[in-house]
Amino acid sequence: MTTMAGKTPTATQGRHRAPFRVLLSSFAFSTLADGLTIVLLPLMATMASRSPLSVSLVAMGRALPWTLLAPVVGVLVERIPVRRVLVRVSLLRLVVLAALSASLAVTGPSIPPLIAAAVALGVLEAFYEVAAQSSVPVMVGAEQLVSANSKLTATELLLRGFLGPSAAGFIASLSFLRVSVACTVLYGITGLVMAWLPAIPAAADGPRKRIRADIIEGVHYLRRDPLLLRFVMMTACGAMAYAAWIPVFTLYALSPGPMGLTSTGFGLAMSVAAFGGLAATWITARLPVSFPQTHVLAASTILGTGALATPILTSRPLPNILALVLYSGCTVAWNVITVSYRQRSTPPEMLGRVNASYRAMAWCLIPLGPLVSGAVATVAGLRPGLLLCVGVSGCSLLLLPGAYRHSQALSHPSSQEKAL
Repeated sequence: MTTMAGKTPTATQGRHRAPFRVLLSSFAFSTLADGLTIVLLPLMATMASRSPLSVSLVAMGRALPWTLLAPVVGVLVERIPVRRVLVRVSLLRLVVLAALSASLAVTGPSIPPLIAAAVALGVLEAFYEVAAQSSVPVMVGAEQLVSANSKLTATELLLRGFLGPSAAGFIASLSFLRVSVACTVLYGITGLVMAWLPAIPAAADGPRKRIRADIIEGVHYLRRDPLLLRFVMMTACGAMAYAAWIPVFTLYALSPGPMGLTSTGFGLAMSVAAFGGLAATWITARLPVSFPQTHVLAASTILGTGALATPILTSRPLPNILALVLYSGCTVAWNVITVSYRQRSTPPEMLGRVNASYRAMAWCLIPLGPLVSGAVATVAGLRPGLLLCVGVSGCSLLLLPGAYRHSQALSHPSSQEKAL
C-alpha cells in the first residue's frame, strides 16, 4: 500500500478529504445506532427478566467479543478491502436488528434473543471500529491524524454518549419496537453511505500467513515499541479503574447515597460530562505542533486520577459533576493523542492487528474491576471502594517517567514515514 508522504500537504488533503468525509458521515450514523442499542438492550433485558444474572449476561455479550476475538478481527480486517468490511458489517447489523425487531413484534422482550443480538452486535462492532480506525491514516495523511481523530471522537461523544442514549430512553418509553426499527434503519443508512467510499486495497496484500502467526507478529510489534507498550499498560490501568469506579460512584451518587441525586439528576450529570470530552477534542486538535504532547498525556493522567478522587473528598454534587466533566476531557485528550501515535507509527500492513491487540490488552482487566470494587465497597463501605479505584488509576503514574524517556517519538516522524 502506498502513502501520500511524498506529496505536499495541500495535495494530500485534497485527495483524501472526500473519503474521510464519507467515513465520518458513516461513523455518525453507526455511532448514533450504537448509542441507541447501548440503552435498548439492557432496558429490554430488565423487562424480560428481573434476574441480575440474566441482565448481566446481555451486557457481557456486547463486550465479550472485544476481549476474545479482537486479535482475530485485526488480522481479518487487514486481509479484506476496507469498503467491503464496512459495508458488509453495516448490512449484517441491519439483519441482526431486523431479526430482533421481528422477535419483539412476535414474542416481546426475551433473554435468549437479546443475548444473541448483543453478541452479534459486539462482534460486528469490533470489525467496524478496527477497520474504520485503521483506514484513517490512508485517508488523511500523518499530518492530519490528530484533527481527524478529534472529529471522530467528538462525533462518538455527542451521538453515542449523549444524543443516542437520551433518544433511546425517550423512544423506549413509547415502544421498544420503535427503537429497534430506528436502529435497523440507521445501520442500513450506514451501509449505503459507506458504498460511496473509494476503493482502498487490503493492507496485507502479500503472501498470507496462518492467522495465529499474524496475531503473534502484531502482538510482538506492540511489545517492541516502548512507547506503545507503556500506553497500553497505562490505558489498562485507567480502563480498569473507571470500570470499577462507575458502579460504586452510582451507589454513592444516587439517593440514599451521600450525594442524594435522583435518577434524573444522575442521568443529567453523566450527560453533562460528555461536554468535557467535546471541549478536549477541540483543544487537542488546535494545540501548536511544537507543544509537547507528553505534557498533555501527563496532565490527563494526573488530573483524571484526581477527578476520580473527588467523591472521597466531598459529597457535594457540583464538585463531583465538574470532576466528571474533567475526567471526560482527560480521557478524550489521552485517546486522541495515543490513537494518532499508534496510527502514525505502525506500518499500514500491521495496523489492523496492532489496533485490535492494543484494545484487547488494554481492556482485558475491565471485567475484573467492578467485581473487586464491589466486594471492597460491600465489606468496607463506598469511600474505600472508591479509594481502591483511585489507587488503580494511580498505578499509571508510575509509567509516566518511561513515557517521557521516549517522548521524542511523539513529535518526530516514524521510521516508516522517513522511509517513504
